Amino acid sequence: MVLDSLWAQVLVALAGGGAAELLHWYALSRKPGDLEKYKVKLVYWVTTAGMIVLGGFMPLLYVQGSAPALLCFHLGAATPVVVQKLIASMPSAVAFQGEGEASLRNFFRW
Repeated sequence: MVLDSLWAQVLVALAGGGAAELLHWYALSRKPGDLEKYKVKLVYWVTTAGMIVLGGFMPLLYVQGSAPALLCFHLGAATPVVVQKLIASMPSAVAFQGEGEASLRNFFRW
């Protein structure tokens, strides 16, 4: 399916970003104790929403005119994964963003 509208491209990219974040939260739920320490803090939900929005923003940068829906979905899904992997691989001296096990750096490790 080819998407001609920028809004349709952004919506499909948002769906891709949402799918990546759903997978991230599922991975957190598979590790004992991880889901409980992250789901109660607002900063992690805001981070999740920000990652989805960042994925939805990618068609604005990459696509001019028509684009396949799969490309838009892929852009939306790949962006949070790439950002998460970059943050998770940062040196600990640079990436310290919280206390103990419930830090942003550990949140991005999945």
